[in-house]
Amino acid sequence: MLSNYGLPKKLLKLGLNQVQNCAVLLGRLAGVIDFPVPPNSSIRKTGGKAIWDYYLGGLRIFHPIYACARREGIRLDENIRVLDFGCGVARPLLHFTRNCPAPSFYACDVDDTSVAFVQKNYPRVKACVSRFSPPLPYESGSFDLVYAVSVFSHLSPEDQGPWLKELARVIKPGGWCFLTTEGYTSIKYRCKGMDAQEATLRAHLDREGFYYKEYGDWRENVRNQDTLRVTSLMVGIDRSYGSTILSPGHIRRNWPAAGFEVRAVVEGIVDGHDLVELRRLSGPGVSSSDDRPAMTENLAKGLSAD
Repeated sequence: MLSNYGLPKKLLKLGLNQVQNCAVLLGRLAGVIDFPVPPNSSIRKTGGKAIWDYYLGGLRIFHPIYACARREGIRLDENIRVLDFGCGVARPLLHFTRNCPAPSFYACDVDDTSVAFVQKNYPRVKACVSRFSPPLPYESGSFDLVYAVSVFSHLSPEDQGPWLKELARVIKPGGWCFLTTEGYTSIKYRCKGMDAQEATLRAHLDREGFYYKEYGDWRENVRNQDTLRVTSLMVGIDRSYGSTILSPGHIRRNWPAAGFEVRAVVEGIVDGHDLVELRRLSGPGVSSSDDRPAMTENLAKGLSAD
């Protein structure tokens, strides 16, 4: 089996990029592709393999977020400021910009190859490269809505608290933050990749509220990220990265410490992921800090219990 970080697999990915380029050209000539298509190697970073995985996957993300935003009275038909945190190659952003032309959209990601794609193909979107650690390059209270897809399902417990606090900082008081997480609905298809039995994972989640398993090859991926960079996994990652499962109860107990009200945890609605709806509390500003708050210290306890 080829390693994700080895040159042979990266060369194979480059070949698939060229094959897809031919398919995109034919699709445009036939009138069936009318949207920006990222390299196939970038599509594969998001769990898909083909153009339609990318397009339909974006729809499955966009629709529930849009519907929940409308339910909460968020005016996506007005010129509000919206940030796609961890934008990748614009899977949901494609559909947000198409269906919601009024807002001002911003995007950031640690992967500079993804940001370059967004900057080239979405001139209306103000996209920039962010760091793996806070702060973000935005003023406090900049956004009415921030959403993040498949970010908190990969951050380690130690990194989640600082990032929640930083997102609270850049959101206006009374503004919104919609984050996807993996919860009970993810256990069945995640247990194999985590080398755990479904019942064991469920029991751990019931008891601890979270489960984190670091990717075994993340260090090698990071070490080799500059070789054929567009094909590399974990570009911009600089410490522990893996799969995180969080129970709704754990989120309701711990996440308010960052400066949010947890309005809802809608289980399984975003392509099998949970959607956490957070409302930024009014009052004194929440500043970002390098200190790990108590909530992440509590998260870290018990990681090796199983």
